[in-house]
Formats: sequence, structure tokens, C-alpha cells
Amino acid sequence: MFTTESHCLADRGKSQEADRDQPCRTGIVSLVTRCWLLLVFCSLISPVLGQAPLISVGEENWQEPWVPDLRHPDRQIAIPLERRVDVLILGDGYLSAEQTQFEQDTQKWYDRFVSLTPFRELRGAFRVRGLWKPSQERAAAEQKSWFHTAVDTGKVVNATSAQTVAAVFAALDEIEINRAALDRRLSHAYVVMLIKDARQRNPSGVSRRLTSPDRQRQVAVAFGADSHHEFGHAYSGLRDEYINQPGKTAQHPPQQPLSLFTVSNLGYTRSAEQLPWSHLSPGSPVNPDRASLIGLLWIGGGPEEGVWHSEARCLMNGTHENWDLQKTRRGVGLRDRQRFCFWCEEIVVARTWHRTGQLGTSDNGETLWQEWIKIRPQYQKMFQVPERIQRQNTANADARLEQARIFERPQ
Repeated sequence: MFTTESHCLADRGKSQEADRDQPCRTGIVSLVTRCWLLLVFCSLISPVLGQAPLISVGEENWQEPWVPDLRHPDRQIAIPLERRVDVLILGDGYLSAEQTQFEQDTQKWYDRFVSLTPFRELRGAFRVRGLWKPSQERAAAEQKSWFHTAVDTGKVVNATSAQTVAAVFAALDEIEINRAALDRRLSHAYVVMLIKDARQRNPSGVSRRLTSPDRQRQVAVAFGADSHHEFGHAYSGLRDEYINQPGKTAQHPPQQPLSLFTVSNLGYTRSAEQLPWSHLSPGSPVNPDRASLIGLLWIGGGPEEGVWHSEARCLMNGTHENWDLQKTRRGVGLRDRQRFCFWCEEIVVARTWHRTGQLGTSDNGETLWQEWIKIRPQYQKMFQVPERIQRQNTANADARLEQARIFERPQ
């Protein structure tokens, strides 16, 4: 689920330590601050109590961070440690006897992460680690698990309570992470929250940006089931491509000019010239097949009308109020759990290229996007975009996707 919080790129922050011995000027210490201080204290003494260390996964990929050299596919570009992106995996609702399972789930999350293009190709830029925190109870509406995530009827219903905020930032303060930030938002550190509810399952998730108790930092967190979809929100600023407001019309102007910081996987125009993914549309150099169904206008992206996405299926799609392909019934799942669409993929790569320092030093989003456009052909060649589009065209034809009634062609 996408929120306005996850549309912003979650980025930088300064840490401040509260002095618990100094009385508050008002004589009242906020509940948020007290929870935070208590959890920081518990975190500091946890090694003495035998707390498990960090669980590193894929260390061979990120110990010496790198990104691929787009000009020379057989080479890598070393990036400085301060440009490496941290992903911290936490577990809520895992009981004390389930540490091994949490470690296994952390490894499974990473294995799937690096199975997805483009994260597989960009794996050298991401340091992924898990931090074990046992809960006394499963995650539930009563919020008695370690991170206090509220879960009800198989869904995360509250991920921003004072207790959750305090616990997440206490975990971040316990470890060494990249604390680079932009306007308080941590730009190189993100959190994934795996959850066990009463069903011993990961509930339907959300992405949220949390603000620290001292108001100095913000971090994007992917909560719950299919957290790779939620991570697409948290890390890349991607939007949901499913319909969850049936019959509603989006009130959003076309994106012009495009900016690295605001470019979206959703489009708000039928104009081929203004469509942000027009370079992927049928007849383009990377997609010469004019019968292709890639780069068109597939309906939905929150509202049902006035907003489109570029392919029928994508990791950023879902179920909710989606039509089936023939537009006869709602509630149909259109999420592709194995791949991002080509436009979402490009946005992920472009924003990673910026975070790792490959687009220059400008802080102007429009300038950065123009820098990306300059190297886009190199990305397309190295990532074999034309060849993969051709294979996807074949798969779409085999699935008779051209018979769908939920798309239109740009004008």
C-alpha cells in the first residue's frame, strides 16, 4: 500500500541523544520520548544479556560496495562506504524460540531481493542485515509484540504508534548504519519489518515513513507481507498501480518537466509526447514491435480514471478493486511477483544511480533526470532491455493479452 509519505524519497538525519537526567522544562516528558529512551537503554544493555548479533546476508556482495559499469558490462565501479545503502530487516511477533526462523526468513528475503531485476544487478550497493528482537506475544491489535505493530484480521492497521516509532529508532540507534540524510529523511537507510501474527503469517502490509521521537530523523519502513512490493514504495518512491478508488478520477497534472525526485510510475495524460514512459512505447527503438502491449495506458493507480500505468502486470500492482482483463469483475490480482515492469525498473535504477553518486553533484531534480537520460542507452544495453522487452512481448502474445479491455493506446 502506498502513502503520501512513501512518495517522497526517504533520506538523511541527524542523531541527537536525549539527556534523561535533565528535567523537562515543562515538567512533563512525552510518552514518545520515554518509550524511546527506555528502548535505547534496553538496546545498549542487550549485548550484556546475550542478545544475538546482526545477521548479515549477502556480505560477499556488499562488503566492498560497487555498482556495475554501464559502459563495460564485465567491470564494476567501486563506490565509497558513505554511498552504500543500508537495509535493516526487523522481525515483529517472532517468539524467543524462533530466532532460527527469523534468520531463515531474513535470508529468504534477501534471496528474493537479489532475484529481482534490477536489484540483482545492483546488489553491490545494498548492505542487508537482520537484527533479532524476540517478542513475548504475536503481533496483534493489542500491540504487545516487540515493535508494537498493530495487526487485525490479517492486515497491518497501525504502523505509526508512539511505541512502534520508539522501538524502530531504538533498533537503528543500536547498530552502525549509513546516516546520510536529506531534509531529515534518511537517504541511505531503510527498514523492512517482517511480522508474525496470530496465524503465524505475515499480514498484508503497508509502507510508512516514521519520524523519530526527537523529530530529527525520518526513515521509510516496509511493513508486512510481500515486503518487496512495500520496499518498492519505501526505497524507490513507486506508487501502487492497482485500483482502490473505483469510479474516481485522478486530479493530477501531467508530469512536466520530469524530475528525478518526483518522476512516477503512474501517468496522468493520454498524450504520447507527455507520457513519461514514451521511450518504451510500441515503435520506439527499444520496442519496435507496434503490436506490443508494453508502454501503453493500463487503467488504474489509486483512482480508476485519469491515471494509468505502463504494463498489465508488475510487482507494484495488486488486487483491491482491479478489473479482470475482460473488465467483467473486480478484485482480480494483477501483481507480477517475479518482476517490475520496465518503467518501474528504470526508476529504481535511476534513483540508485543518484544515491551511489553516479549522476553528478547537482541537487536539482530536473538536472539529475537529464543526466539520467544521457546514460539511459547504456543502461538499456547492459540490462538487455530490448531483448527482454521482446521476450515479454512474446509472453504477452501467448497469454492473448491483446484481448484485454483495460488499456488504451496513447494519442
